Amino acid sequence: MLLNLKEFKMELVDIFEKVKSDVKKIYGRQRAGLNLGLAELGMYRGGFIGGMHFYPGTSIIMNKTPLQLIIEDQPHSVIWAYAYHILLHEYLHSLGIIDENACRRATLEVTEAIFDEETHPAMIFARKGIGAYFPNLNITYIPPQRRPEGIAIEYVKGFDRNSYSYYS
Repeated sequence: MLLNLKEFKMELVDIFEKVKSDVKKIYGRQRAGLNLGLAELGMYRGGFIGGMHFYPGTSIIMNKTPLQLIIEDQPHSVIWAYAYHILLHEYLHSLGIIDENACRRATLEVTEAIFDEETHPAMIFARKGIGAYFPNLNITYIPPQRRPEGIAIEYVKGFDRNSYSYYS
């Protein structure tokens, strides 16, 4: 069964709940009240940004461009692991691990503690980087809607759902 981005957006909420649970299990820390936005950030020769978090803000922004490519090209297990990896990395930034290298090490530490299988796609992303499943990073794509006044962000409804249970 082929997956599309619209369907996968619904899974992002559950993946993020696992990320939060895993981080709490390993580091005993958590944070509530985050939003997830998807935006066309493009891809550039030699790499791309998978996601962003501007500390101490409340939004994680995930790049739709590589997400869409991986959805079109990879099995569900790799798509899931990619989203897990991006959300884990940005969630750790939101917890105050600002330094990029320290955040990569923490992402690897959590991933190794949670996943036993060496060949699990999440382990491959954590060890080799987010380009591991992209066979051709010479691709250049700059989104047509890139405007001086900003980038359109599409927010995922119901993200960080446990945060809202405090208000019910």
